[in-house]
This record gives sequence, structure tokens and C-alpha cells, in this order.
Amino acid sequence: MADFFLVRHGESLANLDRRFDATLPGAPLSPRGLRQAELVADWFDARDLRPSLVIASPFTRTRQTARPLQRQAGSRLFLADLLRETAVGEWDGRSSLDMMDDPAYLAWRDDPEHAPPGGGERLSDVAARLTMLLERLRRLAPDAQLALFTHQHGLRAALSMTAGLRDETGHLRPVPNCAIVHLRWQDDGPRLIDLDQSIHQMTRAAAAG
Repeated sequence: MADFFLVRHGESLANLDRRFDATLPGAPLSPRGLRQAELVADWFDARDLRPSLVIASPFTRTRQTARPLQRQAGSRLFLADLLRETAVGEWDGRSSLDMMDDPAYLAWRDDPEHAPPGGGERLSDVAARLTMLLERLRRLAPDAQLALFTHQHGLRAALSMTAGLRDETGHLRPVPNCAIVHLRWQDDGPRLIDLDQSIHQMTRAAAAG
């Protein structure tokens, strides 16, 4: 069985502005995001995890987040367009802070099956391309540990495969910067092993202190 560790990128400069950033190459990591990237490598090392493949979305922020783990694992960094940022259509480049009166944005925020206007993707679209990639990797490396660096809706898509998208109150589970979703792919499909948010909590506490 294959173990997939899906990692959301660290804090980017676009995250600081609450800005949609879905056009390559995208904004780089902030100083805190670079620290979070190092902590991702530490997270894998502390659990004695040695991914045989490290794969990232082609965006700058995901590649930067993946680099410390890639160096630690002593492997190449592979890029996969199927891990790319969710298309947000007409919202690209806008700040969500300016959209709090937009009914379309509020509907999408609460239920990502609502598509952004002007060519945006639904969560099910993201899940379809993620599933395609995971199926390919599972056939290529059926018993491997694989680290995949992607974006917020990439992790939400992974959670949606295992009925883990919402908590017991019906709210979307938060997937902050450098959250890690561990999926184990067995004969009957993917199973959610863990959703870890410790890196975000650690760096937020450090900033507050």
C-alpha cells in the first residue's frame, strides 16, 4: 500500500494580502513561509519518514516549500501540473478582503463546489485531477512513501476522497499553510490516516510570542 503525504505550501506573500494567486509562477514564500518549509523537513525526519519521491506543483511557493525535504531525502524534485493551484477565474489577483459583500465569493468560501466565475474550478474538478495523479503514482510505486506539495484545495480534495472534508459540525476542516494530509491507499481506495496542523500552530505561536 502507498502512503501519500500531501503538504500545503508555506505562507506566501500573496497569503499575507489574502490575494488569489492562481497564475504561474505565483508569489514566493514569506520569511515565515521559508521557516515553515524547513519545519516540514523536520516533521518528516522526526517520524523517520523518507519519501522515495518528492513532487510539487509548479508554482514558486510549492517548489520552495518542497526544497528542504527534497534535499534531506537526497532525491530530485519532480513537478506535476496536476497539483497546480485551483483556477479561480475572474478572481485571480483580487484580495478576498475586498469581496466580503460578494455573494458568489461567500457561497464558494462555504462550499467549494460553487465554481468561481469566469472559468474557475469546483473542488470536484481538483479532486478529479488529484485522483488521476495518485492512481498513476500508486501503480508506479505501490508500496512507497510519497510527498506531494500542493495548495489549499489540493488538501481539501484529498480530504473529500475520504469523507474527511467537514468536521462533525459540518464546517470545512481548516487546512492552513503547511498542513499535512496523510492518505494510505489500500485495495479498497484511500483512507485518511491523519490531518496534521502542528507546523502552522507552532509558527503562529512563535509569531505571537
